[in-house]
Amino acid sequence: MSAEPEFIRLQRAFTRHLRDPDNVAAPGAHEDRRMAIYRHAIYANVAGFMGDNYPRVRAVMSEERWAAMLRDYIIRHVSTTSAFVELPREFLAYLEHERDAPRAPPFLYELAHFDWLETLVGADQRVVDLDGIDTQGDLLDGRPVPNPTLRVVSYRYPVHAIDADFQPAEPPAQATCIAAFRDPDKRYNFLDLNPAAARLLELLLDECTTSGRAALERIAAELGHADPAQLVAAGSTILERMHARGALLGTRERGSAA
Repeated sequence: MSAEPEFIRLQRAFTRHLRDPDNVAAPGAHEDRRMAIYRHAIYANVAGFMGDNYPRVRAVMSEERWAAMLRDYIIRHVSTTSAFVELPREFLAYLEHERDAPRAPPFLYELAHFDWLETLVGADQRVVDLDGIDTQGDLLDGRPVPNPTLRVVSYRYPVHAIDADFQPAEPPAQATCIAAFRDPDKRYNFLDLNPAAARLLELLLDECTTSGRAALERIAAELGHADPAQLVAAGSTILERMHARGALLGTRERGSAA
């Protein structure tokens, strides 16, 4: 087997130093002032990009802990993509599989996932097309049409409420369900839902659901609700809320393709 070319060896040594300058010496006799420019560029680019894409995570961490985590990411993580839009997912993978910090907030990964959800929805290429949709249709007796960019995610922690002043040490008894989407005006939006409302969206996403009323009646049956009519009435308000926020676009017009 032929020896590794010298320029490749130098490149590898150079990048190892840039990743971990405190523990890996720079190769050769290069002027440290020049090496410092590269060291700063690597860290500054990562810090700027991750700060923009993970603002909630950044907000709950001190400058020192944030910097230490980014440096650990640079040292540990080997990216599987060079696509700009995929880089936030790389950081999420690091937090899930490589981050080793016993004193880190227990909600950190879920909070990061919630941040990443905004990036994911924003990059969704599907178009919010209102063709064949009655935007003022009857959401109970018609068939509600979910926003095509809609994603429903369940978290153990109330990620939408976590900030510098609220950082729970334990998850609450009830999970937090988030419906994230891009509204017809192309703005990111989300709803925090109770489990019943999340189940309603899940049923509406099922193409077999015939109407909002049918979905609500099914939920009443699943819950063994003593007064299904009461649940349907309450569910009608939830449907209107979802429609007003853009999670539902309206109802499918008669004769239009699903």
